Parts: sequence; C-alpha cells; structure tokens
Amino acid sequence: MCAKAIYINKKLLYSGEMKGLEQQRMQLGMTQSHVAFLLGTRQANISAYEAGSLSAGQTVTDRIDLFLELKPGTMHTGTWLGTMASHAVNLRALKKTSNAQLGDLDLDILRYVVGMNDAFAKTSLISDQMLFLTQPASTGDRRIDALLAGMAVHWSRAAGLDRAPSWTREPQYFLRELWWVGISESLPGLRCRALCEGIPSLRSRGILVDRSNLASV
Repeated sequence: MCAKAIYINKKLLYSGEMKGLEQQRMQLGMTQSHVAFLLGTRQANISAYEAGSLSAGQTVTDRIDLFLELKPGTMHTGTWLGTMASHAVNLRALKKTSNAQLGDLDLDILRYVVGMNDAFAKTSLISDQMLFLTQPASTGDRRIDALLAGMAVHWSRAAGLDRAPSWTREPQYFLRELWWVGISESLPGLRCRALCEGIPSLRSRGILVDRSNLASV
C-alpha cells in the first residue's frame, strides 16, 4: 500500500473516531465544554475534533478512547467531578497564580488533592475510574506531577483495580530529591511521622507527607 493510501486510511479512521466522540457526547447529554473539562483541553479543540479540522495528540486521543467507554449511568453526566487531566490544568493555574509562601502553597496543593480524593470516591463504575486516572498533561512542576502519579496508584489500590495506570511508572514521575510537603526542617517529629507513616506510593517517589494533612485520603 502506498504512503498516500496509508495516510488516507488513517485520516478516515481518525475521522470515524471523532464522529464517535460527538455521538457519545450527545448520547450522554454533555456539552462540548463539559467534555473539554473532562479531557483537560479546550472547548474549541473538542469542536475542531468533531469537525475533523484538528487532530488530537496521543495523550488526548487516549483520554478520548476512555471517554468513549463511559456508560449511560456515568457520574460524569450529572456532575463535574473532573479527572486527573482536568485537575492537572487547575493545579498548573494554582501554582502559576499563587502568591503564597512555599510552605503555604504546599498545603494548598494538598487541600486540592484531598478534593480530588473526594471526587474519585464518588465514582463507582470502572469506566469512570479509568477516565479519572488517565494520564494528565504536566502541571509544569515535576514535584506536583509525581504527587499526582503517586495518588493515582493509591486510588487504584483503594478501588481494588487490577493494576495502576501504566503512565504512573514512567521515570519523570519519580523525584531525584526528597520533597517534604509543607514540613520544614524545624519539625523533625513531623518529618519522622511522614517518613514512617506516609502513603507508600508517595514515599516510593520521594514525596513525604504528614497524613494529618490528607485526613480524608
């Protein structure tokens, strides 16, 4: 098969997938803005994908594939619970606009993660959970990216899923230096507690957290 024919076939296949995106969105009664939120992208991109005038990158395509697996009873129909992709966008904005001191910013990030935990706890269908856990775009901060990956593993285990998402095992989601999240050197007792009692999937990535700051996790 010539290169031109291969290109045309791929284009037709992609066009079919994007038509499926529009059909799924309509079946679930979602707006383009809602789908864009779930996929961690912009409404204009969803419109362009459906029109066939823009091709999604691989990570967004992976999220679209999982969106197509959602069932009519999905929690996402009536709520804006979000996904790791959408929350990563918000965390990137939080870090960019925050005027807080470093320690306060750490605690703001943890509070946001607690909210993510509450959102994930409301999912019950495996298809909802898989979409929630799909790989997000980088927040622009390797530490926060590693934190999200560690929590994805933690939530996978808590939900009894067979395995954590494969993206969480990629090297960029492990830190080269320890991150004592919101715990200064002047608090050795808290550091000891975080080291001994921290969440395993975070500790393995070099992230030490006092569980009292993640009370609902």
